[in-house]
Amino acid sequence: MLVIVDLAIIAAAAVIFFNHRILCYLRHFQEGNYSRREFKDWLLINGIYDKKGSFIATISALLCELTEEKYMPLSLVICAIGAALLVCLSLWENNPLDVGTFKLQPTKRARTIHKLALAFYSISFSIAVIGIYKLGAGDDIACYWLLVIIAIQSSPFWLFLAGSIKVPT
Repeated sequence: MLVIVDLAIIAAAAVIFFNHRILCYLRHFQEGNYSRREFKDWLLINGIYDKKGSFIATISALLCELTEEKYMPLSLVICAIGAALLVCLSLWENNPLDVGTFKLQPTKRARTIHKLALAFYSISFSIAVIGIYKLGAGDDIACYWLLVIIAIQSSPFWLFLAGSIKVPT
């Protein structure tokens, strides 16, 4: 039962964090007039990858790995703290709709790309969690936090994929 609660907490925090992070990336995607090539070049040239969210997920994974064998209820506390830190990070960072030299314009195209990216991410993350569980991770909560790191780093991919779909302007 605790594993399901842990997974729900992790999944909710990952989606909330992704929602904010994708808005940050979408601002740059929009600035380049939704050019996938310019967005890819911006990512590669600037070495863009998420450090803060990945750090939180890594520490959470390590703490869960160190404690869950003997103290499974403690993993719930660790998950709650890690999830709260991810959510707080997304709330603490600047909102790309309000701040920046180029603010994200909530156009119909931007909203559609955002919703598609969020849907792709949520579906793929859910499938990955179920797959890892079925492959034997079971109650090893650290594995799910490691999946969060991969999910966080894949954020630009989901935006890129959503931007590839022709949406009305």
